[in-house]
Amino acid sequence: MSKMKSLSLFVGTNKCNARCKHCAGIPLRQYAPKEDDINEDLFYKTIIDCYAKGASSLSISSSGEPTLSPISVTKTLNLINNSEVYFSPINLYSNGIRIGKDEFFSNSFLPLWNNLGLTTIYVTVHDIDEKKNAKIYGIENYPKLSTIVSRIHDANLKVRANLVLSKNNISTLEKFVYMVNGLQNLEVDLISAWPIRDNQDQVDKNLSPLEEELEKMDVWVENKPSIRLMNGKNRISYETSDKLTLFQNGLLSNTWCN
Repeated sequence: MSKMKSLSLFVGTNKCNARCKHCAGIPLRQYAPKEDDINEDLFYKTIIDCYAKGASSLSISSSGEPTLSPISVTKTLNLINNSEVYFSPINLYSNGIRIGKDEFFSNSFLPLWNNLGLTTIYVTVHDIDEKKNAKIYGIENYPKLSTIVSRIHDANLKVRANLVLSKNNISTLEKFVYMVNGLQNLEVDLISAWPIRDNQDQVDKNLSPLEEELEKMDVWVENKPSIRLMNGKNRISYETSDKLTLFQNGLLSNTWCN
């Protein structure tokens, strides 16, 4: 096996505050625990083994929304701190909803997580227009992206926006550039873009932009280090054992890892 690059851990319950129609986490929710807790023995063994195999970065994700399981996130970060290993960066995936709507939560947990080693929060963005974002998320109101970004920055964390590329929304190079410029105006630190994928972890031809548009986006992001398009050649490491995800059924796999 080639040297590992990163490890992703699924944590928390299957609770989510969004209702995305094409959520990749839905099939995995059957394995999530009912309580906000982690399997410390399994996590510890996986962290130590993967670190020994070369993993240097770590991501925390969930089949639901991890900010709704703050105990699990906190315990995971504490476990990493107590395992005599060093991961950098350490990332948390989120839809950003609780961060933007719950100031008490943001002021309580984001600085704590930063002190425990968290470096970046990856916020999934469907559109820079909050009303369109809310519609795609299947909720009545989505908080202002500017609020989400500022609260993350106030905790000395970085923000990476994960743009979802879809045929019904961000489907052309022009729209993609517009979204990137809008996010940069909001002072987002990093931007990644992902075409919608199917249950086999392949680009969904029915829901994602046309291949010719993705190729134009690929060309446009060249020599722009703060912007990544995760498509084709950029996913090679996800198709090997370079990046692995520990799911809550105990499976360690290179499928569905980010």
